[in-house]
Amino acid sequence: MQRERMMRSLIRTAGLVFAALVFLQVSLNAEPRVEEVGGINVVYLEGDPYKLGYDLGTIYKKEVELVYKTYLNDLVYNDWVKKYAILKGASAAYGNPKKAMNQFAQGLVPHIPEEYIQEMKGLAEGAGLDYREVLNMTAHVDYFAVLMCSTLAATGKATADGKLIEARNLDWAGGAAKELDPLTTVLVYKPDRGHSFVSVLYPGIVGALTAVNDAQITVELNFSMAKKNATEGFPALLISRHIAQNASSLDEAEALLRQIPRIAGYNIFVTDGKTNEARLIEITSDTVGAMGMDEKGLLGSTNHFITKELAGANVDSSRFSELPSDGRLSRLFEMMNDNYGKIDRVKALEMIHDDGIKVSGTVQTVVFKPADHMMWVWARGRKPGDAVEFNVKEMLGY
Repeated sequence: MQRERMMRSLIRTAGLVFAALVFLQVSLNAEPRVEEVGGINVVYLEGDPYKLGYDLGTIYKKEVELVYKTYLNDLVYNDWVKKYAILKGASAAYGNPKKAMNQFAQGLVPHIPEEYIQEMKGLAEGAGLDYREVLNMTAHVDYFAVLMCSTLAATGKATADGKLIEARNLDWAGGAAKELDPLTTVLVYKPDRGHSFVSVLYPGIVGALTAVNDAQITVELNFSMAKKNATEGFPALLISRHIAQNASSLDEAEALLRQIPRIAGYNIFVTDGKTNEARLIEITSDTVGAMGMDEKGLLGSTNHFITKELAGANVDSSRFSELPSDGRLSRLFEMMNDNYGKIDRVKALEMIHDDGIKVSGTVQTVVFKPADHMMWVWARGRKPGDAVEFNVKEMLGY
């Protein structure tokens, strides 16, 4: 009897020790941390929305401050908003660009889910910023909607091993703000709700433009200036983030885009590593168009609409890019056909960095192979072809 009591006591003790170790491990994992991989910083964040923002603002305070000073204050407020004000004849915006931006941003607030509002507030608190500045950062691209990007995807017989390969250039700030080049950051998010995901962007932005989640879904957003826009809706910088955190299939991603109140023209490129398929979903304030890969397993997108629902719905954006959108798209398909059957991550990077695609404002390039949970990240300032390899499965722990 005494031996049985001792055994039960030992089992209870072992159980308590195990539970304490699990709790300790969870607590440690929830702490933010920064690692450096091949010259690119990786920031790990975990918890509820406020904590995600607060931890980023705290652990990466200096870098976040630089983004807000160099980009939001010096470039967006004191250059872009003023130029836009001259174009529109808006003297009030020219005189007080920060106030003009915030008035626009406040109109978006009713359409932003509370979890993202809380994350913005946490970021502001952690980094010592005015919450209105974080809100302005979240909304600013919808104020202009003139940034450019390029994306390609190939699968099946088009690739070297049959698995989908995707490559994407983020063309940002028209070649300006080179002080931010060293700040390209891989952000690893483990929210308390929805999918965990990895985003490649600058720190201090609640949102994403290039991301992949634990369901092997990748998502990128390209700008596509539309003839018709709204003044309120769901901010563009949150669109890719919303899909990364909430979609586990291409259909779910498209459904999310159809549900949100949309502001302007954007091309959202989504792939699924589970099925090795890709879909282009083009949106305006009142229309959604979608298309899959062609019969050869190829798909591309730049900065104009090509779906049957939206073809012809763009304004002329040629003056905003060194290389016109239609020329870049034609070149993408030309190269994918020329390299048909040989496309791998090296060839994809070469193609997306071709002189007919890459511009001075190409600040980040990401190549995804979602079926293998892999991605490669290049940032402006690195040597050609010098992309850093990351294992998404290891980073997210799924």
